[in-house]
Amino acid sequence: MCAAPTDADAAHTARSAVHSSRRAFRSPAAIAAFLLVTAAGLAADLLSKHYVFQSLLGDPQLQLRYQQMRQIVRHRQGTDLTGAEGLQQFTRPVAPGVKFTLSTNPGVVFGLGMNRKLIGAATIVTVLLLLYLFAVSNSKDWQIHLAMGLIAAGALGNLYDRLFCQVHLPGGELIQNQVRDFINCSALHYPWIFNVADALLVIGMGILAVRWVLRPTRQTKANR
Repeated sequence: MCAAPTDADAAHTARSAVHSSRRAFRSPAAIAAFLLVTAAGLAADLLSKHYVFQSLLGDPQLQLRYQQMRQIVRHRQGTDLTGAEGLQQFTRPVAPGVKFTLSTNPGVVFGLGMNRKLIGAATIVTVLLLLYLFAVSNSKDWQIHLAMGLIAAGALGNLYDRLFCQVHLPGGELIQNQVRDFINCSALHYPWIFNVADALLVIGMGILAVRWVLRPTRQTKANR
């Protein structure tokens, strides 16, 4: 025969429920995990951009190919390579179906044009919204915190480029305030060149989408 729950058991259950529903901004562990994911993702994005652009732009063979292409274009068309055309001469295979190809994007995703200041303002609003949503989320919901950290890292990485990026092509041409992209999977039938920040944004949004789809099922089980 099961013993009836005592007042002490009820109090313990109530305390456990309050603890499990504690907001993330009151949990040092949740805050640390969110900041760690954001910082690690941001570092991965900025360091990968810096390394790939410096490595390819400093390659003597790729510089020679760039100069040869400039001469061909000048001879045939009487004009010079544009910055985008010049950057794409700096490319190197890195894995089956994947190569690094330098590119810059003055707009948003898929190269869609938009005012730079408007993009910056929208990014800041997005990050502030993420911080709010993280603060009011459940301190135990680590999947949501992971997704928000990845999205924040991706947004901040591309915002940094729009504010501070400078790419110097051989010959002195300067490209600035554009997002640096370099991951080229065109051989795998993906036409857009992207970067680590873009991947973090997609992964983070994917986690949120999966959680949104599965949430009704979890809620139903919890009610049962």
